[in-house]
Amino acid sequence: MAKILIVGENQVDLRFLKIILEKENYTIFSSGFEEISDEHIQKINPQIIIIDAESDNDTGFELCRYIRKSVKFKEIIVFLLCDLSDGDIAVTGFECGATDYLSKPINEAEVKTRISNRLYLAETIRNARTKNKDLTNAVNELTKKATEKSPEMIFALAKMVQSRDDMTGYHLERLQKYIYLLTNELKKNPKYSEVITDKFLENIVPASSLHDIGKIGIPDKILLKPGRLTPEEFETIKSHTQIGFDTLNNVEKTFGKNDFLELSKNIAKYHHERPDGNGYPEKLKDNEIPLEASIMALIDVYDAVRMKKTYKPSTSHEKTVEIIKEGKGTQFVSEIVDAFVDVEKEFSDIWTEYSAIS
Repeated sequence: MAKILIVGENQVDLRFLKIILEKENYTIFSSGFEEISDEHIQKINPQIIIIDAESDNDTGFELCRYIRKSVKFKEIIVFLLCDLSDGDIAVTGFECGATDYLSKPINEAEVKTRISNRLYLAETIRNARTKNKDLTNAVNELTKKATEKSPEMIFALAKMVQSRDDMTGYHLERLQKYIYLLTNELKKNPKYSEVITDKFLENIVPASSLHDIGKIGIPDKILLKPGRLTPEEFETIKSHTQIGFDTLNNVEKTFGKNDFLELSKNIAKYHHERPDGNGYPEKLKDNEIPLEASIMALIDVYDAVRMKKTYKPSTSHEKTVEIIKEGKGTQFVSEIVDAFVDVEKEFSDIWTEYSAIS
């Protein structure tokens, strides 16, 4: 169970926090500010430090700044215990690098929830880093054997990732058919005729298989959860875009740059961005989003909406087309939607042909 260090001079608050947290089976240490040193913190090795911060005393803020500047303590979660009705305290706390707050007067339910949520998120991030490292090694092994034009190896890697998700049947096969069809149609638009070269088309098809490679770093209990995700769980899911990018970026550092990896990185990181700026992870807008990621965004939604899940039935092709048309210019790039409408009947044919066991 996690170790928590509570630092401050208000013995009533410290004792109350200690009682609350010990009931949750955390190991609690209490210290005054004068006791804090590198050696003291390292000896306890806490996952969380809770600092009592007062508006008329900078000691708590100074300690927060000190912890945040130290490389040794970069993984420690720092809570400030403070009166949030004083707006200056909140601003100062964030400037000092506080991770989160606990409000005064102390609320038992808030303390339990915020502490457990932060510990869960930290554990998720640690697991993601470990899995990301393992995934990078797996990618490197495949890349040693693969060339830029080796779709079999790329597809094998994508299947490995898909095996952890609830995707079944010919999901990846459909995606490759969709993206070839849509990109080829979009090429007819003079705006994209010079961007969508034969090389671009050749690379985007296998690159589409790696769009969710970052999901290898998402815990099963979130990735495979049958019901609606909590806000915290959704934030964890969203991190798959950065995990995927980081993984492919590490591969690029090992084996060098090429057009295929560049497209793959962009698709992995940005396929949930939207032209209206309401996507993630960077809230890019319009032309800030790489074209390959914008194409993937529409395809990913089409297939996801059509698929039957434990929490939803399959949606008809006609209804899915309407959903995509409604997202024109906001969720999806307008020209890509126009190209999709021109070939939507072929999308339906691909779904029918490659959905025998979906």
